[in-house]
Amino acid sequence: MAWTPPTKWTVIFSFLILVGGMFVLSELLLEYTNVLPPLALGAFSSAEVWGMIAMGLVFIAWFLMFLGVRLKGL
Repeated sequence: MAWTPPTKWTVIFSFLILVGGMFVLSELLLEYTNVLPPLALGAFSSAEVWGMIAMGLVFIAWFLMFLGVRLKGL
């Protein structure tokens, strides 16, 4: 499969998602401003839920960039 450069939209959108995920992770680990509201779901604590959200955002950013490189026109 050939390599194609991703479009500017894909790069910018992927970068913004990655920044959001990294912000949540850094907020959880370093506790800069304590901006994140409590969000406990089921048996998971608030930190675990925010951690899952942050890891999901980082994965989505990576996957979008992967698709942007592998597929033409994305």
